[in-house]
Amino acid sequence: SSDLQNVHSFNDILANIMASPLASLPLVKKDGSKGDITGKTVAVYFSAHWCPPCRGFTPVLKQFYEHVKAAGEPIEIIFVSGDRSDGDFKEYFHNEHGDWLAVDFGAEKERAELSKKFGVSGIPSLIIVDSHGKPIESIDGRGDVAGAKSPDAAKQAFAAWKKAAGDWRETAGTTLGGSSGAPSAAAGDAAALRAARLAALEKR
Repeated sequence: SSDLQNVHSFNDILANIMASPLASLPLVKKDGSKGDITGKTVAVYFSAHWCPPCRGFTPVLKQFYEHVKAAGEPIEIIFVSGDRSDGDFKEYFHNEHGDWLAVDFGAEKERAELSKKFGVSGIPSLIIVDSHGKPIESIDGRGDVAGAKSPDAAKQAFAAWKKAAGDWRETAGTTLGGSSGAPSAAAGDAAALRAARLAALEKR
C-alpha cells in the first residue's frame, strides 16, 4: 500500500500547487470566523466606505448577491477593503455589506498584492475570477450587477460568470481552494456520486 500512499501524497502536493491562491488568504466572515471559498464562483470586491460611488454600489451588489444565493447558486464575494482604519472597515463591512467574506483588514500586504495583481486603478471594482484565482477579463462584474434589475436577471448574469469560471460540478477537483488535476480517491468518489445524483435528477 506504500505505492497508494505515495499517489495520495502526490495528489495532495498537486492540489496545494494548483489551488487558487485566493484560498490561502486570511478570509473572515462578519462574525470573525474563517471563510471558505471551496466550490464557489468568486467575485473580488475592492471598495471603501470613504468612496461615495462605493457606498452607492454596495447595496446594489448586496441585493444581487441575495438574489443569486436565494436561487441556491454557489456565489461568494471577497471584500478587499481600501478603508483608512480597522474601525472604518468593520463599520462598513458589518453595516452595509452582504453576508459575504472579507480579507482580514490586518493583512495589509495581501490586500495591496491583490490590488496590484488585479490591476485595480479605481474603486468600486468587482472582478470575477476563474478556478485558479485569475481575473476573467471578458466579464464586467460591476456592469453586470448594475444592469441586473430583477432576480431573474441576477441569476442569468451569475450563470455567465459560473460558466466562464468553470462550473465546479462539471470540473470535479478544480474548485477554488480544492484540488486540481488528479483528484484523490475521496474526491473522485464524491464526483462520481454527484454525477450519479445529477443523472438521476435528469431522468425524472
